[in-house]
Amino acid sequence: MSSKELTRKELYNLVWSKPLTQLAKDFGLSDNGLRKICKKYDIPLPKMGHWQKYNTVKK
Repeated sequence: MSSKELTRKELYNLVWSKPLTQLAKDFGLSDNGLRKICKKYDIPLPKMGHWQKYNTVKK
């Protein structure tokens, strides 16, 4: 598996572009592992229900 370095801003944009579980799967991580990385770099995460609300508004 190849590694890819991301800037904090790139990771922030990814975290706010799709659900954490899907993003973690893309990187081969658990969602909890990705959550810990975000916490380490002080990246705020969408609140619970964010993606359901987003999908409802988008329809």
